[in-house]
Amino acid sequence: MKRRVVAVSTAAAAVAGLAIVNAPAANAYAYWRNGYFYGDTSYRGNVPGSYAKLIGRRDVARQIYYLTIHLYDQNPYDSQRAAVRIRGWDKHSRQWLFYEGYYMVYGGYDTITTSIPTSAIDTIIVQDGIYGKTYGTNSIAVFRR
Repeated sequence: MKRRVVAVSTAAAAVAGLAIVNAPAANAYAYWRNGYFYGDTSYRGNVPGSYAKLIGRRDVARQIYYLTIHLYDQNPYDSQRAAVRIRGWDKHSRQWLFYEGYYMVYGGYDTITTSIPTSAIDTIIVQDGIYGKTYGTNSIAVFRR
């Protein structure tokens, strides 16, 4: 009976994980589970037309944060491109040490995967927006030390 319960809960967790990855929009969420961070950019202050879902994990031994971004352009018929900006902050030097320019998608969906060195970075934030125009007033912190 115990094995059956574990198998059912494992299957339910796998289905829930797939639902998070495949859903094009959701209410704002940010949580850690089993060493992975899950979040999205549907927070207040988000730029309309751009939406990103985030999955990240930190490799402590290598001091690297792996981040996968599922970026959606929710207005595929306009001329604007949905984009995300990734930055890493060092509180000791009080400056941005890591800056990943602008990943963008035009009229649809794209997946971006990046690795960020965390040896000197204390916080990694992600902002969504419209390429070349604006980014959200809020950001989501995917990593904090």
